[in-house]
Amino acid sequence: MKEINVIKIGNMVKISINGKLHQKNCGGAKEADELYCLVRKAKEDPSDENIRNIHACLNEKTRVAILAGLENDPETGEVFLAGFNTPIPDTLVEVIKEYHENNYPMDAILNFWKLLMLNPDKRVRTDLFDFIKTHDFVLTDAGYMIVYKAVYDKENELDAETKMFAEFISRKVLMVKKDWKCSPRKYVVYKNLETEVWDITKKETAEDWNEQEKNIEILGNLADLFDSIFNVEVREEETAVPVYTDMHSRTMRIVLGEPVKQDRKECDANYRIDCSNGLHVGATKYVEAFANKGISKILVCYVNPANVVAVPQYDHSKMRVCEYFPFALATYEDGKIDIIEQAYFESDYCEYEQEELERQVALIQAEELPIEKAINAENDEERPMSELMKIIQSRLIDY
Repeated sequence: MKEINVIKIGNMVKISINGKLHQKNCGGAKEADELYCLVRKAKEDPSDENIRNIHACLNEKTRVAILAGLENDPETGEVFLAGFNTPIPDTLVEVIKEYHENNYPMDAILNFWKLLMLNPDKRVRTDLFDFIKTHDFVLTDAGYMIVYKAVYDKENELDAETKMFAEFISRKVLMVKKDWKCSPRKYVVYKNLETEVWDITKKETAEDWNEQEKNIEILGNLADLFDSIFNVEVREEETAVPVYTDMHSRTMRIVLGEPVKQDRKECDANYRIDCSNGLHVGATKYVEAFANKGISKILVCYVNPANVVAVPQYDHSKMRVCEYFPFALATYEDGKIDIIEQAYFESDYCEYEQEELERQVALIQAEELPIEKAINAENDEERPMSELMKIIQSRLIDY
């Protein structure tokens, strides 16, 4: 039986719950009266729900947790994702509050946190959302970050026209998704036989065209052409693809549609060092300053928050990661990048990561349990694989 006592003095309400004292200086008489009545109700019926309602009035984070269907520890005020016991950073809680109050979909935010919980670096788990909130990063619905990477062309046997066509396809796919918010599968690519210029049009439009009369050649579906060039699961092994390289060592092989990796142990996790070992990606501010006008190409990439190694303390426009997934060429003109502003279709990377995530599930014991008295956690038998990707045990990296 919970022992609850309350006293109201003007706009100050003092509450005792099982001997622990709480007080709130309310903003006005109405708020003070409402809180006092709420406590009186809990005194008569000290149910868990009534106690939670008191804590929601005393603590804004508790209120957000209750409204958003998250878990909350009333003693510490910490907020948790249902079924887990790793506290959500305050900055992320504030964003969840904003999304809930504006009825925004929260898939991107919550999936981002699920992936970030897999990151073994405590500082990254705490600071990463502050970092991306400060700069022009975007989260996809699956929780991935969209970042940018400046590269050079790498000499290979690909002829100029084939390379130009591949880059044309990549840019058009990005444009259709980003600007037209549509599926590339609804478009076809054609070539003007007089001007030798490629272009795209809607599939249903092309179905009414007479290729001979228009002096064009239909080259194929935009999505299919993209897959035939850049999708490693679809393209032929001997398919020639554009190859890029990093601007520092100029030794790396970077291809759209293929993840770029470096062993995490070889990446410097010290956030106090701006430039060090690791794969560097960043916001437009960093990439535009680093790129060489007229020479560099800019790749648009996905980064899984679990693969972020370090967010430098001083240069907060770039970060070091142990893996990124380049999926398109950005429009880069006059030293400026055309910024991505909304979520993308990310099935290619999700499918690639599925095998690796399943491997992690097999290796990591299910030690991430719901907090005590959790009200929103599901039974383990009902939780999907994404919920069962438990926190990596070796969380020892902390500077």
